[in-house]
Amino acid sequence: MIKLIKLIYQVEFRNLYKIIKLNQMKTYYDIHCHIFNKDVIIRKLVNVVQSLLTIKDMIDGPISEAEFEYQLNGINKTLLNVTKDTSEDVFKVLNSVYQGKVITTPLMFDLTYADDNDDEDHDNRRYRRRIKLTFWLMSSVIIPYIRRKARRKFKNDKLTKAIDAMRDKVKEFNKSFEKKSDEEVEIFDNANFGQQIEDLEYIAGKYKTVRPFFSVDPRREYKGKINTIKNLEEKLLSANAKFAGIKLYAPAGFSPTDPVLMGTPKQKGVYQFCVENKIPITAHNSNAGFACLSTILNVKGHVKSKNAIVKINGPIKFDNLFFSKHANEAIAERADTLNHPKLWEIVLKKYPDLTINFAHFGGSSQILEYVNYEINKKSIDVDIFENEIQFLSKNDREIISSAFRKKRSKMLLRDDFTITERAEIWNAMYRAGFINNWTKAIFDLIKNPKYPNVYTDLSCFSSGTLLRSAETNELTFSIKKELRTFKINFFDKLTAYEKSKILYGSDYFLAQFFGPTMERYFADFKEVFGSDFDSIASDNPKRFLND
Repeated sequence: MIKLIKLIYQVEFRNLYKIIKLNQMKTYYDIHCHIFNKDVIIRKLVNVVQSLLTIKDMIDGPISEAEFEYQLNGINKTLLNVTKDTSEDVFKVLNSVYQGKVITTPLMFDLTYADDNDDEDHDNRRYRRRIKLTFWLMSSVIIPYIRRKARRKFKNDKLTKAIDAMRDKVKEFNKSFEKKSDEEVEIFDNANFGQQIEDLEYIAGKYKTVRPFFSVDPRREYKGKINTIKNLEEKLLSANAKFAGIKLYAPAGFSPTDPVLMGTPKQKGVYQFCVENKIPITAHNSNAGFACLSTILNVKGHVKSKNAIVKINGPIKFDNLFFSKHANEAIAERADTLNHPKLWEIVLKKYPDLTINFAHFGGSSQILEYVNYEINKKSIDVDIFENEIQFLSKNDREIISSAFRKKRSKMLLRDDFTITERAEIWNAMYRAGFINNWTKAIFDLIKNPKYPNVYTDLSCFSSGTLLRSAETNELTFSIKKELRTFKINFFDKLTAYEKSKILYGSDYFLAQFFGPTMERYFADFKEVFGSDFDSIASDNPKRFLND
């Protein structure tokens, strides 16, 4: 009997030892990050501008001195990290958080054709004028305004110095903008694309935890710059290839169904190449971020226009100017037109085995809207209301009709729903087209068994709360509360198959302009997801990368 007990204990100990060793051997992945240096971030200048405008709004409002100082220092820290001379220096900042134990997949940005012309002779004159104007507005108008208001409101020299440091970083951007490359072309044009490739190949060769994704813009082939497929064969399949996947950013100015991507009877497309060689794709997929600066854009392929998917081969015109006070609306309009999940469904119907990650899961605000069934459409014109619901099922018509009451020419949403009723109404309104939620649209794709290799990541989850530490009395931005809402109300209710499609990503360093520090972001994810973090940060991304 004693021998039997000893044997049982030995077996149990060995099993426990195997479990411990298995957990120790877990490899984590950050499936969505960026390691651009200051020369690249110029093209993402909109993030800097948005940050400064956020600071301006704060100083105009009822913000405390401590809160203002925290936000100001956070932006300065991010600007310090991204104005480093080399991309390797930027990577080292991220790697200091991950301590060399997390595999990163830095994503390229090919923004050569994101401005108002076709890059003929490296002109981009309108873009240069607008950037110069933006630099002037930041350094001569916005930052001085913030400085004056802060001095009057807080009378704190330390804050003034922090604002001056922010102004100095903007001036560094300006110097980089004026700099010429060895080829005597503007630093933000085609030479920038080549520099990104060179930087990422160098870093991937030096650090074994770096697995970069190569950026593809079909317009590069139309301009005779490259043969896309041959270039991908070299960068992803050759003996010395350093890239592990492909990055697509359709809002930069092309359709997901562009012929270079979809293929033609005479030419293999990028998607077929990826399916044949098991190459993963990460596609930006939220209604925020960056977008082409053009007002009129030539497009080949499908676009979303007024809730309809149409195929065109020619110019489209956007309503909102990019360089205006409606910049956020301009970005959302271009994203909806060029990059909506319903456009990607066309791709998946032709290439159902494509391995693709729809990055950001629509964005954290869209995620929380879906998870909490927030109905933002409070008022609808009677004519539009009646026209839209007539094509719905009888059940959906009854659900939506009972949720609204008529007042003159408007249908007004009632506000006395239970959680269950709100969920029912939300879904019916989504089917009617009254709600345009990217998270729901992406979720419908990733849970569809017809598309077994479709994923989404939670990168740039920046919805959070500013908290004061009880121990140190310091302020910190945490996404823990909002992330826990997502985890409990959504993730925990998914099937095992649906959970296997969710990936961890940071969107470093872009997320840090608006949200938590990288240290806090990583810590909050690990704490909130607990044992499930192994799934989203190890098992799932490993499968996505075909490791």
